[in-house]
Amino acid sequence: MTAEKPGEALRRLREGLDLTLKEVEARSRRIALARGQKEFILTAGRLSQVETSGSTPSIYKLASLSQIYQKPYADLVRIYGVEFNPAHALYSTRTLKENELALVAS
Repeated sequence: MTAEKPGEALRRLREGLDLTLKEVEARSRRIALARGQKEFILTAGRLSQVETSGSTPSIYKLASLSQIYQKPYADLVRIYGVEFNPAHALYSTRTLKENELALVAS
């Protein structure tokens, strides 16, 4: 049995939420608009590339996926083999505010 590749893990998360590539793109655009930074946009084509070719998304795009998939950022980074020390203050995660969750879910 082979280990699941990072892109496959991200695809499994997306499909588990019944989201299409285009739906993820639309939600990431809303996140980028709310934050005023286009770096948070994850196009359908780029997400497909990440899921299938083994390329690694930027920290901004992983942050968008964290919100969209409602998973802690540390969990998504761990998919790529980066372990966080939860005792270290720099690695704390922020709880999403209700209005941010509503923005992502729409």
